[in-house]
Amino acid sequence: MIRTVLIRFLHLLVVLSGILFLSFLLIHLAPGNFLSQMAMNPQISPDIIRQLKALYGLDKPFYVQFLDWMVAVFHGNLGYSFSYHLPVVQLLLSRIPLTLLLTVSAVFLSWGMALPFAVFGASRPEGWLDRTLTAFSYLSISVPSFFLALLGVLLAGATGWFPIGGARSAANISSGGFAGMVDLLHHLALPAVTLALGSFGVLYRLMRSSVLEVRSKPFFAAARARGLSNGILRVRYLFRNALNPLITVFGMELGGLLSGAAFVEMVYAWPGMGRLMLHAVMTEDLYLVMGGILAGSVMLLLGNMLADAVLYFLEPRTREGLSG
Repeated sequence: MIRTVLIRFLHLLVVLSGILFLSFLLIHLAPGNFLSQMAMNPQISPDIIRQLKALYGLDKPFYVQFLDWMVAVFHGNLGYSFSYHLPVVQLLLSRIPLTLLLTVSAVFLSWGMALPFAVFGASRPEGWLDRTLTAFSYLSISVPSFFLALLGVLLAGATGWFPIGGARSAANISSGGFAGMVDLLHHLALPAVTLALGSFGVLYRLMRSSVLEVRSKPFFAAARARGLSNGILRVRYLFRNALNPLITVFGMELGGLLSGAAFVEMVYAWPGMGRLMLHAVMTEDLYLVMGGILAGSVMLLLGNMLADAVLYFLEPRTREGLSG
């Protein structure tokens, strides 16, 4: 097991290095940079531009810039943001927790709704509940997350049930304790539900297909012939055995939620990574863009490793393959 974990960790480092190199190359191939915009200002002399390029290392060849940045990353330094005039680490640490809060909340909502509903719906195929949930899953897949977010903004504006924009109200921006938590959850509810609905359809259809496959197995027919209750059949036989194939897609679902979270954050003005990265790309803030790519890639790769670890403990055949 330890050997397998070490090998997977080395694979993670190789993949992460490749992602960072390609991202740095694409940014370098794009025309201009943050200092090019400053050079258009007639009040800034060319000498100042040259000094700034030397200060940030932008006058060096591409591969030297990348190697210098990678060495700095290993020392915990992700560079300096040109547009915010702050260290990139400081900016990311202020935004990543809110993005993780939104993403994790959406994961719990989408998986918590899709998996039990799929078990109940597929227990009676083509019943009214199964037909209704299948139709809703098609609708969930068809409507993009950003359009759902726009509908959510209209709902919040028309009813006043939810706040529009931000993570806290102006009156509670510095409050903590229970009141601050309730205010944060109130702002989180609509973005999290919007993001969860975007992945509900895919998860429901995958789980439904897995449940139907388990129902056709001989062991399920034998369990049903023993006269076990519907609750035991659904939890111990249907849910437990149908869940394993979905664990393998957890990493991909996490990646989809992270990318969808960027659009949802922009629409709801949620102060997470999405808005920060949009501003970084628009201003060609090199090190802030690379820091955001590094953070997103690490979260995605760790999500895949977490899915493999969960599958290792839930599926005995996986452990047998590793021990062999």
